[in-house]
Amino acid sequence: MKSGFKIMDSDMHLREPADLWDKYMEPEWRERAPKVLSSTARSSAMVMIEGKILQGYQPTYRGGIFDATRIDKEIADYRAQGFDAKTQLQAMDREGLDVAALYPSIGLGIMMRDDMDPKLAAAIARAYNNWLYDFCQTDPKRLKGVGMIPLHDPNEAVKEAQRAVGKLEFVGVFARPEPLRNMPWHARYFDTVWSALEELGVPLGFHSAAAAGEVPQIGDRFGDNLLLRHVVSHPLENMMAMADTIGGGVCERHPKLKLAFLECYCGWVSFLLHRMDNAMEKGGFPTAGKLKPSEYFQRQCWISTEHEKELPMIIDLVGDDKIVFSTDYPHGDSDFRTRWRSFLRWTACRTRAGRRFSGITARGLYGLA
Repeated sequence: MKSGFKIMDSDMHLREPADLWDKYMEPEWRERAPKVLSSTARSSAMVMIEGKILQGYQPTYRGGIFDATRIDKEIADYRAQGFDAKTQLQAMDREGLDVAALYPSIGLGIMMRDDMDPKLAAAIARAYNNWLYDFCQTDPKRLKGVGMIPLHDPNEAVKEAQRAVGKLEFVGVFARPEPLRNMPWHARYFDTVWSALEELGVPLGFHSAAAAGEVPQIGDRFGDNLLLRHVVSHPLENMMAMADTIGGGVCERHPKLKLAFLECYCGWVSFLLHRMDNAMEKGGFPTAGKLKPSEYFQRQCWISTEHEKELPMIIDLVGDDKIVFSTDYPHGDSDFRTRWRSFLRWTACRTRAGRRFSGITARGLYGLA
């Protein structure tokens, strides 16, 4: 708690240990386990899968992304201790976080290969989720897992989502907004996954990354300029995923599905919804359904914020019950330890709106009391 607010982080990251998959892959899959080749001190660790480097954060990328001098000083002790669960809780205490939904770093890109064996993808996801379960057991009331699902095979994705939520007690699952095989999210291929998540009552959190793995990404045109990739990929890939799921009829066909759009800022959401509503009024979306796109958003979607000057305006436009707070700890662009303090400078965030997006809205998204 900080300044009288009970705070839930809707998108806090982990630093997976380099030997995670070596230790947690089932024996029959261990020889094919992903190999982390460089330090996990940063999310830019290279990964080899079946003898091939997964394209992503390559050493040739110019200049990394950020000058992380400040955040490196803040988290130096945590890095020295291997970013274990104890240090995660210490970081939460310093920021004033009561609860956090936990997303990966390396794991955001490890499944991004179109031709991956679906059974191997499922084994990779199970290993990550089993490790995450053990991590969260240090304090399960505060550390809430968000599971990895293998979308290379919808049936395997459903099985792992059911296990992650039913057995491991995770509060959601995640996917990159860049779909495998360049397949739109509204394709019927994914319908069994959406139906399962409706039944489970947990959200799918869309979360991009500057490194696309080996699937097409809007940042590809920038080549090795990782900073430009990062600037455009997070918001634009999430914009396309939102347009796809709403305009393509996913929300119409699956009215109880919950979708979260994370680490992409929120200043664009009103613009996109207005543009979609206008297109619906003028020409219609044949597959969308009967509601306005903005009405589907209000019914089924959430978006995270990371201290944007446009936030008071967005609260007025889309409501304080659709926006969730995020720190992005411990990544290089995180304002760790100062993020919530920054929100409190705005009058709008010291009132009902602040209380809602500081924790109430995120608890509702993730199904927590």
